[in-house]
Amino acid sequence: PIIEPEVDIKAPNKDQCERLLLECCLAELEQLPEDQQVIFKLTLPTVANLYRPLIGHPKTLRVVALSGGFDRADACKKLAENAGMIASFSRAFTEGLNA
Repeated sequence: PIIEPEVDIKAPNKDQCERLLLECCLAELEQLPEDQQVIFKLTLPTVANLYRPLIGHPKTLRVVALSGGFDRADACKKLAENAGMIASFSRAFTEGLNA
């Protein structure tokens, strides 16, 4: 399964939302059967490497970073600060494209 809870990048308490999300995700991972893994698609966190516990968890297959509305330059900069996350920047990478 792919789990995609997106935190609004403009939320005044974004960092608190992300910490609560991490707590809940870790708790729910413990409820999964041993042979099941999930993919998380998460907005780039305010605090670098916040999602490291998810990345290293045996029931996590991958943690994918959503640009979440950051422009491409900011999204790439934030991604570089978060070891183990890979990009899924559909919004950021379409920035400036014209038909």
